Amino acid sequence: MSTGARVGATLAALGVLVVLDLGTKHWAASELRPRGTRTVARGQVILRYQENTGLVFGLLRDRAPRAALVAYSGLVALATAGVLGWLLLAPRPRGAAVLAGLAAMLAGSIGNLSDRVMRGYVVDFIDWSPAGRFSWPIFNAADVMIALGMVACAAGLPALHRAWPRTQEAQS
Repeated sequence: MSTGARVGATLAALGVLVVLDLGTKHWAASELRPRGTRTVARGQVILRYQENTGLVFGLLRDRAPRAALVAYSGLVALATAGVLGWLLLAPRPRGAAVLAGLAAMLAGSIGNLSDRVMRGYVVDFIDWSPAGRFSWPIFNAADVMIALGMVACAAGLPALHRAWPRTQEAQS
């Protein structure tokens, strides 16, 4: 696949994932906030509107200035975009799982950053309690993208490492 095709496919996937995230958050704000919670998946998932003014899992909620959270989120997105761009533009890119994982992580980062900038908080709405055995913090589609992206990156790193061209010095 040519570099242009790789970049185009990645940008298209990013766009779809960001729109998916922002669309689900818009739905949660317009449906769940005024009408209340909904229970789905035989009670395993509760859709509940929540405004997260902190970081992941509500860390630093109401303890960090909004500007600091926006700056942090922006730096994470920028760093992820930099690594993704570097891998996409490499002369012989490899590691499809890592590329897909970075794209998912970037999409989730952009979605949550957009919320922080536009709303001042991130909309969370998925409350998952498998079989009632434990309670997981409320999250959103962007959080799922980031988590699955991390898993894809971790799974793809060994293959990327094996496939990456070695220099003469490293081989001797």
